[in-house]
Amino acid sequence: MVGDMRQEVIDEIPLMIEEEGVTSFKVFMAYKNNLQVDDETLFRVLRTAAKSGALVQVHAENGDVIEVLVKEALANGQVEPKYHALTRPPEAEGEATARAIRLAEIAGAPLYVVHVTCAQAADAISDARKRGLPIYGETCPQYLVCDVTDYERPDFVGAKYVMSPPLRDRAHQDVLWGKLRNLELQSFGSDQCSFNLRGQKDLGREDFSKIPNGPPTIEDRMAILYQYGVQQGQISLQKFVALTATNPAKLFGLYPRKGTIAIGSDADIVIWDPHVERTISASTHHMNVDNSIFEGMKVIGKPKYVFLRGALIIVEDTFTGVVGMGKFQRCERFSNVPL
Repeated sequence: MVGDMRQEVIDEIPLMIEEEGVTSFKVFMAYKNNLQVDDETLFRVLRTAAKSGALVQVHAENGDVIEVLVKEALANGQVEPKYHALTRPPEAEGEATARAIRLAEIAGAPLYVVHVTCAQAADAISDARKRGLPIYGETCPQYLVCDVTDYERPDFVGAKYVMSPPLRDRAHQDVLWGKLRNLELQSFGSDQCSFNLRGQKDLGREDFSKIPNGPPTIEDRMAILYQYGVQQGQISLQKFVALTATNPAKLFGLYPRKGTIAIGSDADIVIWDPHVERTISASTHHMNVDNSIFEGMKVIGKPKYVFLRGALIIVEDTFTGVVGMGKFQRCERFSNVPL
């Protein structure tokens, strides 16, 4: 992640690519006075990445606008979790996405927009791709099945849905499903970021801006997409695989070592049981966190076996691998491969 524009930081980008095999970098247009970069920094990172063969990921929200809205809300005594969403409107995401795309176009750089939540941002990506630009986008499970009304849950439970960008009105979900179906959004991420409701999220009980941002989503990422996507006819089984495995591997320089079943590739294989039914709950998930934003959702389908480089590491709900068998994966330079 690039957080400032000191020349020595910019100079490290080609070194990270060549020496370390790290070929993607993230910048934030949100979180003012913390992670947010200005347009100059974003542009310099994009231009350096373009010359070096890297892919820049961007968290696209207008942090300056959000800062004003947050201060106004708190000054008016508006401190509940719902104001997290009301001070981060979809227009702020759409504007930042469009601006990042234009800067990438000037720099001649590819761009990957993370955790797209709304029509404004998704349409900006689609429009850029229609103009032939190498712009890519992902969305996440929470934005397909949760919505802004979840912030209204009583007893501060709404705090567990505080994430950035925030949940949107349900109308945006139809747009996102359409973009996934047409592969106008090419990837399905998790934006995994676990915080306990008790002891962490509740730090913002009197001030929504102090609620740590992020939900635990990674364990249920594929189950949500399978249930609400494949099972309900939103996407095909082939697109389920493309969005969760093949496309990310291609975009981030891991294909064909990863993301496909083929001679010479790593034997990373998930055997998916399309019939098993379960109810998602924090009481049964494997993540070390006390809440689930998908609590009570009934899903069909889950991994039965998981192989890593040919070794069986998951049987049903049991880890059968060896701790420490993971390996750092050097990535190839970005290549605008067909998705």
